[in-house]
Amino acid sequence: MFEESKPPEAGALLTRVPGRARSRAKAQEDFDECAELLRRRYKPEFRDLLVPKAANMYRWRVQLECGCVYELFTRGKDDFPDNQNWNAPRPNRKLPKGEFWCMNDHGQGGEIYRDIVEWLDSEIKEFPPDPEEPPWEDMDADFWAKVRQRERHSSTFWRVRLSCGHVFEHVVTEVGWKPEDGPKLVSEERAAQMRRDFESYWSSAAEWPTTEAERDHERRMIDQRWPRPEPEQDCRTCRFAQRITGYQRIGWLVPRTTQKKTGMKLDEQQRKKAETRLAKIEAEARQLREKLGG
Repeated sequence: MFEESKPPEAGALLTRVPGRARSRAKAQEDFDECAELLRRRYKPEFRDLLVPKAANMYRWRVQLECGCVYELFTRGKDDFPDNQNWNAPRPNRKLPKGEFWCMNDHGQGGEIYRDIVEWLDSEIKEFPPDPEEPPWEDMDADFWAKVRQRERHSSTFWRVRLSCGHVFEHVVTEVGWKPEDGPKLVSEERAAQMRRDFESYWSSAAEWPTTEAERDHERRMIDQRWPRPEPEQDCRTCRFAQRITGYQRIGWLVPRTTQKKTGMKLDEQQRKKAETRLAKIEAEARQLREKLGG
């Protein structure tokens, strides 16, 4: 089973991050926009609990291993960015602690295959018969005629955890298959024939697979006698999830200096009232002592 790598000590990645912070007004505008989206998502009775308040949010500048810098909010100055499970939009789930989804284009086009380390849950889906024509223009018609399903059929879709810690949601198996059953394998003879067929196909300037990483994956599967389901998957999240390498404080989204000044004014007013009351009490006490003495 996958175990998250131990996060660094709290605050260990504090450093100077290149560039300058946005204006507070712009940060407040972005926060208000996000908070409004959350308010629309939740029922009114849950909003106070689930929608963060600007007065509680702390601003950070965060640098990723790709070099990109983002401004982020956490709930307090000791709630460090690398100790959060940030959202992963594809799929809409949480990333492991210490990672953040980089939206910039770094040429993420190649496949990144990771081993399946945990089978989480599954769902059976029903499908109509496959169409007679191949689903893709460049697909060989004879090959499609061999593999297409002519009747209604069902498949099980699994959600799995990969060795990188990310979740993949589209591992397809036969209905009734269980992880403890293990993958189905072809014979050694069949695997050898598949190897010859693939290498011959690729040597003829074939267009599929288009990348060397995918061809290497197919070769590994042949070496393992074509296991079904496959024990590794292309992790699309790995193309965008980046490790946090450093962060710098900006400060509270709502400055707290104003609140402190206001508190000082209130203390001074209370002190003056107390002094006035004390002087009045002391004057009354003197009058009483004079009467008693007389």
